[in-house]
Amino acid sequence: MDAPVGIVGAGPVGLVAAVRLASLGVPCMLLDADPELVRQGSKACLIQGDVLDILDKFGCAQPIKDEGVTWTVARTYVRNKVIRSAEYPHGPGFGPFVNISQYRIEQVLLAAAEAQPGCELRWGHEIVDVTQDADTVTVLARTPDGERTLRFGHLVAADGVRSTLRRLVGVEWTGYTHKDRFLITDIKAKLPLAKERHFHYDPPFNPGRQLVMHPQPDDIWRIDWQLPPDADVDAERADGRFDRRVRDVIGDIPYEIDWVSTYRFHQRVVNRLRVGRILFAGDAAHSLPPYGSRGMNSGIQDADNLAWKLALVTEGRAGEELLESYHTERYAAALENLRVTEATIRFMVPPNALRRWARSAVLTLSRTLGRASGRVNSGRMAEPYVYRDSPLVRADPAVPLLGVFAPDGVVEVDGTRTRLRRLLGDGFVALCFAPDAETAEALTAQVRARTARPPVRIVAVLPEAAPAGPLPAEVTVARTADAELLASYEAAAGTWWLARPDGHLADRGRTAAEFTAALHRSVGSPALDRPLVKGTR
Repeated sequence: MDAPVGIVGAGPVGLVAAVRLASLGVPCMLLDADPELVRQGSKACLIQGDVLDILDKFGCAQPIKDEGVTWTVARTYVRNKVIRSAEYPHGPGFGPFVNISQYRIEQVLLAAAEAQPGCELRWGHEIVDVTQDADTVTVLARTPDGERTLRFGHLVAADGVRSTLRRLVGVEWTGYTHKDRFLITDIKAKLPLAKERHFHYDPPFNPGRQLVMHPQPDDIWRIDWQLPPDADVDAERADGRFDRRVRDVIGDIPYEIDWVSTYRFHQRVVNRLRVGRILFAGDAAHSLPPYGSRGMNSGIQDADNLAWKLALVTEGRAGEELLESYHTERYAAALENLRVTEATIRFMVPPNALRRWARSAVLTLSRTLGRASGRVNSGRMAEPYVYRDSPLVRADPAVPLLGVFAPDGVVEVDGTRTRLRRLLGDGFVALCFAPDAETAEALTAQVRARTARPPVRIVAVLPEAAPAGPLPAEVTVARTADAELLASYEAAAGTWWLARPDGHLADRGRTAAEFTAALHRSVGSPALDRPLVKGTR
């Protein structure tokens, strides 16, 4: 084979899949039809703080955070009046949301991929055919040097909304494309606006429709207009009306146009994210409107979910059936995203006269009645999906943290302050929360008892003021003064939690037998006496 894993598409999803796999010790080859990374304006312009924690596993989060615009307030306006200001807690990590162009994120990820010895990039490779058998996937690529045949153990299709692989494989692309067009413009201007999300319903500068503004680094502002059916942006730019459109929003402030594009949004998902040895991810698997910024964020979560499973399967520590859980978990996440965005669409663009009347009434009332403002849907912001119905996660409605992306908090390890999530990500981790060192020792003994060679890293989390006690050298001891964090993880009872390589909590318990069952459930593999994932962090 040319590589254990091939990846098609060097956008953010394909790049994350490549760097994550290489960091887990799995060589991969990344193919893209373009001759180089192409700049296309801001495109996806917001990355969620929880998704930055994924990029933090291989050192790409901090430069994006440092360069981007972090914001915590989303304001919704009706006819230029603020009717709601949603505030999002910053938390101990990278913040709730960071605005930065997709292209800049791709540049950071590309540098990381080029620095990984296990990651090979092939530009100018256009896929024209694909076949698979029981052991391999074979692609035919058109390159500057002629056609080439490449063979892989598995293939990740991350080639975007117009996916060639989706067409070649023949998966069903369910859903619809909306008839309305939207205009994206990046302008460079020093606007007297707070660096927050500004969402307008029926503003005087786009009457009867919506407009949203997002701050970007270097005084760039992303403005999205919902266009009237007869709008001709090319004609507007030729005769000067486009300048009037921008001026209606920003006034007489000097500005420069950085990028202009129009688009129609999609509400689509493939019926299968796994087709044999081919796995679909990102926009190749699901396409969403920009409301709530779910597209790139959910695609990166696809890549992280898939990478650790491919690592286990490639290294022979789990069977192919583990990859079926990728479809189960991320298809459910896609359906949830579609459900949320569909509700937003039906409010923003009412499908019939009755709904248009109802929306008009809600918008009018929202300006005078505080309660009505809660019914104005301007797009629920993205958040990690909870894998409650996954076969890899123990089902127990009485334990709300099961399937959740591990709650974060500040901890201290060997005198150095860090965050709990930074102790996760290389492989499976047993988080042992206890009120004191004696309880922690007993709890970690239960985890260690299940095998002579633990296949997981053990982290004992204790209250900051708890007396020191004897814990084995292989146990990482973290201390915290965060009472809320300790309570949420049931520290008072002495509880272990099994955190997967993607940071989601798969199980919790107190005995060795429970821990063994949790590992079996989480990987579907009997090879539990060997390390599950080789990490490099």
